[in-house]
Amino acid sequence: MLALFASAPLQPAFAQARAESSASRHGVPVRQITSPGGISAWIVSDSTVPMIVLRAYWRGGSAIEAENLTGVTGVMTDMLTEGAGALDANAFKERLEDLNMSVGFSAGWDGIGMSVVTLSENRDAAFEMARLALHEPRFDAAPLERIKRQMLVGIRTRDTNPSYLANLALDQALYPNHPYARRTSRESVAAMNAATLRERRAALFNRTTLQITIVGDIDDAGAGAAIDHVFGALPQGSAPPEPADVSLAAPTPLIVRELPQPQSLVLFAGPGIQDEDPDWIPLAVANYILGGGGFSSRLMDQVREQRGLVYGIGTSPSVRDHSAMVRGSAQTANGNVREAIDVTRAEMARLYSEGATQAEVNDAITYLTGSFALELDSNSKIASVVHSYQTAGRSIDYINQRNDRIRAVTLEDVNRVIRRLFNPDAFTFVVVGQPEGLEPSE
Repeated sequence: MLALFASAPLQPAFAQARAESSASRHGVPVRQITSPGGISAWIVSDSTVPMIVLRAYWRGGSAIEAENLTGVTGVMTDMLTEGAGALDANAFKERLEDLNMSVGFSAGWDGIGMSVVTLSENRDAAFEMARLALHEPRFDAAPLERIKRQMLVGIRTRDTNPSYLANLALDQALYPNHPYARRTSRESVAAMNAATLRERRAALFNRTTLQITIVGDIDDAGAGAAIDHVFGALPQGSAPPEPADVSLAAPTPLIVRELPQPQSLVLFAGPGIQDEDPDWIPLAVANYILGGGGFSSRLMDQVREQRGLVYGIGTSPSVRDHSAMVRGSAQTANGNVREAIDVTRAEMARLYSEGATQAEVNDAITYLTGSFALELDSNSKIASVVHSYQTAGRSIDYINQRNDRIRAVTLEDVNRVIRRLFNPDAFTFVVVGQPEGLEPSE
């Protein structure tokens, strides 16, 4: 396992010099390689632990599905590991167990992810399983019908799921008429078959949008051979069409969805910024102060600790390829909902009008830089972080610059972001439950 990316307290000259020295000694050695077949990847080689983690990503996800096939991308990715080549679903899973490996795919709004984890000694056999899943999926009828039955059960029960109802209400309020507000339907599940899955697979998997990160016990030559074996047969293809960028709709002060239960779920969201925006790093610091810092945040202190109105409350930036927001959530007893929302709005308004303090900024920077090492304490975590920066379009050395960028944030930067993004009047609030004194709304 790699030595960790160390941090240092936010103090002047001496501490800064110590931080720079530490970073130079403990940075993550990520490099770019090109396979013999011409496929680029980011690699972090380290043989301390005899395992390899590979992550891959293709642009194009659920947001560009046909309206009559919502959910088909997720079903297609699930079916890639339900039998491939000569192996049916059971035989495929038994082979994965025999090799002590995992291979999986996932579908998001804007892209498809792939993950392979294997012991070094089983490397060649593991990458052959990954190749089979990617290129020779069977899409057999039995596992497909099982997955469709599970989806129909989920559709029947989701109307009693507060998280589903709250997120749907929020998306429909903020993204009306945009694919981000769509959900899988009974009709779309019924329309899925092996032919629609094959068509979806052919439309999304190509070399043009492919991004690969590989971490662990493998050198450049081994990685190049593995990459060509797994991905070399993909067509060059072209980038898929993309949905339109969307700005959040005008805020709705309060949306209430009735659901019989003793507690209410509260979601709230306002306009955010994309992660390539120059204010992205200051936003991370500002969000820590408002609601991202756990028990150190203002909302947790005022709404939970000082008044006991919620079990927990937090905020975070949320980015999709074509929209961005700042989101918050809280859970509370039905009788406390009105006051919890009032105090939340009041605390946001106080931060918006008065700004943060230098002490709060210092504390946020110290935590955000110091805790980063814990996100890099295994090959799987390193692969996850490096790959997230790769797919976000960051420079290859961003992981080693990240803490210095945070240390460079000033009080003026933070207060500029607060004035830009934390106006409570720009936030839409959604409540799901039986909040006392609040009427359900359409």
